[in-house]
Amino acid sequence: MGDKARQFAVCVLRRVWEQGAFSNIEISTALKKFELKGIDKSFGVALVNGGAERVVTLDYMIEKASGRKTEDIEAELLAVLRLGFLQLFYMKVPDMAACSESVALVSGKKRKGFVNAVMRSACRNRAELLAAVEESEDSVKYSLSPEICQLIASQYPKEKDKIMGAFFNPNPLILRTNTLRITPQALRAELEVKGAEASCDGNAVIVTAGAEKGLAAVAEGLCFVQGLSSQRAVSALSAKAGDSIIDVCACPGGKTLGAALDMENRGSVLSMDIHANKLSLIEKTASTLGVSIVSTKKQDGRAENTELLESADRIICDVPCSGIGAIKGRPEIRYKDLEGLDRLIETQKAILKNAFSYLKHGGRLVYSTCTINKDENEGVVHPFVSTSGAVLIEEHTVLPYEENHDGFYIAVLEKK
Repeated sequence: MGDKARQFAVCVLRRVWEQGAFSNIEISTALKKFELKGIDKSFGVALVNGGAERVVTLDYMIEKASGRKTEDIEAELLAVLRLGFLQLFYMKVPDMAACSESVALVSGKKRKGFVNAVMRSACRNRAELLAAVEESEDSVKYSLSPEICQLIASQYPKEKDKIMGAFFNPNPLILRTNTLRITPQALRAELEVKGAEASCDGNAVIVTAGAEKGLAAVAEGLCFVQGLSSQRAVSALSAKAGDSIIDVCACPGGKTLGAALDMENRGSVLSMDIHANKLSLIEKTASTLGVSIVSTKKQDGRAENTELLESADRIICDVPCSGIGAIKGRPEIRYKDLEGLDRLIETQKAILKNAFSYLKHGGRLVYSTCTINKDENEGVVHPFVSTSGAVLIEEHTVLPYEENHDGFYIAVLEKK
């Protein structure tokens, strides 16, 4: 029933909405099952991404158009309506196609009739529904949990709409050039010869069209995927050849690898993480890139390792966080209720304190998060500086409306 791309989207999103699955993982699995290619693949993935990031808004409009609460609508029908409304209001799909294809996705005369009636109501009342969304609370307007809306509004009152609106603007594919093998300019030229469109920003290559060509270059070891904000954090480390570096919360390993490249593969990088099963991914990527100075170790960032005290020239301290700055690429974060945030902040404080003990006198530590929550950023760093003897050299909050960036916080500390 219905075309393959829409069937794919319903299958993936029902697992996301009903079982709490992660959309990126489900997309990879379902693409193999449905064998989507070309335009069908692009359309199906766009449906999944749009449905995952706008579900609060879609449900609000469905309730107004149907006169029913979403919890009173059968799960399959609700999934079909969400995708139908997504096409009507946020994608360039003709009304007739959105309606007819939505109806085709369900069986049974009565069920088809219900979907058709609600979709037709939405078409007739398009302007009124859109106006209602614009006049509603931020949670509906931006499809975010009330807790996240409240946090952003309280900490960034003048910029809240700009920040929350930016979460709908995904970043392009961004690559960190493997400067052991190729320059950013040469990598960009190679991608453009193969049909991609790209630009350079320092060691980053930003692929705005032909992402599959960029991913092929990743497989060849010419680069790896890393956002601009993360690359800025690595640059702030000022790693140089011959340094001894410890990455205390390393996985998935982008900052470890970026530092190793900045060191020209000379020196040592110890990548530690509490999740031993993920460390092999760092080792595999390092091998693909031709990086030989990285070693890995299972280690809880909160637990002191006396063998490492005052042993490192540089420390990478990218702590676990709420992820609010990374919503563009991880739509599931949109709906977090922020329960347990106090415990998370205590973990961040413990990791920072322990990581700083590994730093040599005169050394540099970069504390970073992919959140814009000040309690996890300045609220962790500033008290530590006031009590530890650390010197705050610089700090910067990257807001998600900066072009091609996720929300991010970077603080540079030195031990004098």
